[in-house]
Amino acid sequence: AMWTEERPFATLGSGLPESALVGIDGKIIMQGNPGGFGKKLEEAIAAEIKKSKQAPEGTPSDLKKAWTAFAKDDVGDALAECDKVGTDEAQVARTDFVKRTQARITRAKWLIDNGHLVEADAQLKDLAKSVKGAADLEAAVQAEIARAAEPERANEHEASKAYATFVNQVSKKKPFDAANMQKAESIVKRFPGTKSAERAARFVELAEIK
Repeated sequence: AMWTEERPFATLGSGLPESALVGIDGKIIMQGNPGGFGKKLEEAIAAEIKKSKQAPEGTPSDLKKAWTAFAKDDVGDALAECDKVGTDEAQVARTDFVKRTQARITRAKWLIDNGHLVEADAQLKDLAKSVKGAADLEAAVQAEIARAAEPERANEHEASKAYATFVNQVSKKKPFDAANMQKAESIVKRFPGTKSAERAARFVELAEIK
């Protein structure tokens, strides 16, 4: 992942490039110059993917169905299973599922607030399917869907679509070619005052650095 305003962890030094692999528990597994990671990076990623699809070590057998549902992004079923089991361990798992889902909703909210509406729409669409049957979470997701669709965001929506298309195209070519700079400049002119126009203007600024 790349970030411009969010900084999920501190960098180790001033050298570039620097990469970090963050585990499913949010802890940093590997960090530094990716050139030194070698095969260990692939192995670590494979281990985290496997871990993400399994219940945590020591999970009671009657809760494994809930963890399986959560791994399949069926939060509603996962919470229902926890309620059915009704133990203290089930309540801990339920709290964890809700906390993780709320973090996704918060992320979608941030995307809306910062003009990444194409990405926000995609995340909220997935979340809406995921939380069916969980009333509180459904309400929270629907509130963000309604917020993203507010009439005053219509121009930001169009700008976000244009910028997402632009980024997808230039990522496969030489990004700072004159033709691409013109496309970025056209976004700035077509969508003044939007977050996407600001990003396009920043692209132009970077392209002009010699």
